[in-house]
Amino acid sequence: MAHTLRRPLRPARLATFLLLALISVAAIYPLVFMPLSALKGEAEYKANPYGLPASPTLDNFANAWRYGKFGLYFWNSLLVVVSAVVLSWIVCSMAGYALAHLRFRGRRLLFYAIIGSMMIAAQVIIIPLHSLLTQIGLINSRLGLVLVYASFAAPFGTYLMTSYFRGIPRELVEAAEVDGANHLQVLWHVMVPVAKPAIVTLGIFNFLWMWNELLFALLVLKDDGLRTLMVGVANLRGQYTTNIPYLSAGLFLAALPILLVFLIFQAHITKGMTMGAVK
Repeated sequence: MAHTLRRPLRPARLATFLLLALISVAAIYPLVFMPLSALKGEAEYKANPYGLPASPTLDNFANAWRYGKFGLYFWNSLLVVVSAVVLSWIVCSMAGYALAHLRFRGRRLLFYAIIGSMMIAAQVIIIPLHSLLTQIGLINSRLGLVLVYASFAAPFGTYLMTSYFRGIPRELVEAAEVDGANHLQVLWHVMVPVAKPAIVTLGIFNFLWMWNELLFALLVLKDDGLRTLMVGVANLRGQYTTNIPYLSAGLFLAALPILLVFLIFQAHITKGMTMGAVK
């Protein structure tokens, strides 16, 4: 009977395995620590912060949802993020189609300028952005935050859609034009159905980023009734002391949609990391 040959466990492979295992534990530990801490009372947490909860309770989750206004903040975030994702889909698809299949002067320069804008840090433009939003009356407005999110998502989204649309044969566009379709009809009936993988990937990346975003939400939204979930989580921390189980419950509730999106669309996220490179 033939025996399966095993590769020798070399020191370099062992060190790599241990390093990856350490990174995995560091990434997974917060996901375990949050719900375990949230299931404890404040006194139990102070007595045993790292052990399993002796008397599990859901009071911290209920208090965060009711008294922390997490129900209101959750729907605010959902409204803003979904609107911004849809708007970014529309803008990036149209821009990607134009840069990939239309011929006009300055097209290449415009594409490079869009890519270059990805290197601009958000902190650099906070003051002029706040001034602009104030002048046009969009401060303390959900619409203002939606436009900010869609604007910052546009450079990467345009690059992604342009790269994907360039891989679609030109003959499909020409055939639709011969049949009398205009550019919007070509985009909607030909390009969008073919580019569904890129569109789904773009939506996932934008949702993950926008849901976790805090800086612009604090900058644009002033009223408590308009705040997003991440701002609500930041408000759970007291000035001098912090109820860690209460804060952990809020963090877990805020992270739960992200975890669900990641688990459901994990294959799309992995595929999207290399989509622009292979087109």
